[in-house]
Amino acid sequence: MRWKPSTPCRSCSTTASKRSSRQHAAPGAALAAALVVTALGFASNAPVAHAQAIELSVESGGGFLTAALTFRWNRSEELIASLRRGLESRITFTTRLYEARPPAFSFAGDRVLAEKRVTRSAFWDFLEQVFVVEEEGGGQKSYTEPSALLHGFFSLDQTFAYASSKGSAGRSRYVAARAQFEPVRLMPPLTLVGLVGAAVSVTTPWVRREVP
Repeated sequence: MRWKPSTPCRSCSTTASKRSSRQHAAPGAALAAALVVTALGFASNAPVAHAQAIELSVESGGGFLTAALTFRWNRSEELIASLRRGLESRITFTTRLYEARPPAFSFAGDRVLAEKRVTRSAFWDFLEQVFVVEEEGGGQKSYTEPSALLHGFFSLDQTFAYASSKGSAGRSRYVAARAQFEPVRLMPPLTLVGLVGAAVSVTTPWVRREVP
């Protein structure tokens, strides 16, 4: 559970600061028990396999290509409610640019030209009364509306340099992406991260799009 300061605005705002390492007092026993029940209830609902998917589109031009990723989760109301209760969510996007090998070398698999991974955490700031999305190794954005939070948390654009290498003329290239999502993550001093997090974490299949 985290009560972290952030900079609120009507829609969202970016700050260069990372979360403060200062920890607040542990929640009371009643609150801790309520959070555990909430998390276990999230995990015990219908199977999540049909509740999540990732969408991918690719555009190229000017020596660069942009991969637009959007994670779809049909239990967003439950997610917003769990954030408001003090739980945290985390999502990791993995995007890869591939070059297809000639048929004679297909046994070696396609060549990975580049890979990018972005991890984000979302939580509710009780002091400022805003949702916060923090990117690992980056800054924070705060959101006042649930719809804006969901878009900022679940959507990502990745840019790759796109230039033909020596001997690659005529070879097709494509982008593959997936998302790993933990809708519920209990934070210290609650010590059920491994149990509950594993119960509700989901990983989408890889989605592939050819580079136009």
